Amino acid sequence: MKFIKSSKDRISEEMEIMNSHPDYNLLADGKRILDEKDLLEEHEEDKDLKKERYLIELEGKSIGIIDFIMKNPRDGKPWLGLMIIHRAWTRKALAEKALSAYEEMMKERGITEVRLGCFAANQPGLSFWKKHGFKQVKQIEFREQPLWIMEKKIA
Repeated sequence: MKFIKSSKDRISEEMEIMNSHPDYNLLADGKRILDEKDLLEEHEEDKDLKKERYLIELEGKSIGIIDFIMKNPRDGKPWLGLMIIHRAWTRKALAEKALSAYEEMMKERGITEVRLGCFAANQPGLSFWKKHGFKQVKQIEFREQPLWIMEKKIA
């Protein structure tokens, strides 16, 4: 497994991954199927926040997406923005491997804790993050929905 820097040239691969999870898209973006414009907007946001966005590759295939920022302007902490594995590749412990690779990358950069936001309605996501050591530090409203702010110590 490796992380390959994503770009606008790889939008079709990102669309395939994202659209394999229509329920998540509905929760996060208000629609079940994302189009090229939606993903291009994600890439534009990348510039403002200095977000790093990667395709997760396994055996030469793009099986997921991970993105993160090293310093959230609101709290100064690193945030994991998205980690999603194509539905066809789920239930193979690949999300765990991707999370582990991300945590190792953060340790190499001298990071000792990371944060993420997870919609309260995303029960599979909450279960995954809790199982892997993330703890809720607060709850906010985001896009008119409850969002858990979660944190994990990684050093």
